[in-house]
Amino acid sequence: MQADYQQLKDRHQALQQRVREKQQMDYTMRDMLKNDYGVEKIPHSDVEARYVLYRLDHEQLTKSKKEATSWLAKLKTARENPDSKITSSRLDRGIEQVKFLINRIIELTRDMFKGPSL
Repeated sequence: MQADYQQLKDRHQALQQRVREKQQMDYTMRDMLKNDYGVEKIPHSDVEARYVLYRLDHEQLTKSKKEATSWLAKLKTARENPDSKITSSRLDRGIEQVKFLINRIIELTRDMFKGPSL
């Protein structure tokens, strides 16, 4: 029982750390856009999309299909937003990268569970 409690506590702390890191990246991106590029109003969808594009540009790829699907949704949301400050060609390129990443994750998962062929 104590071991289960400790494991749950560790998972909760790891989740809180990831949330703090994402918030910090959000604040950093907003600050950078505001101070370095003079963008005053930044749609939240743009901040999320820029975070995804940053991760793609720096090859900080995910191994989770769920997270990759979330990235795809964020990029598509920013693409559909008429007030987006991100060029549509950059968003389209990011969408294609994430689609490729999702397909790659699916292939790797399929290969892993397929096992040796007879």
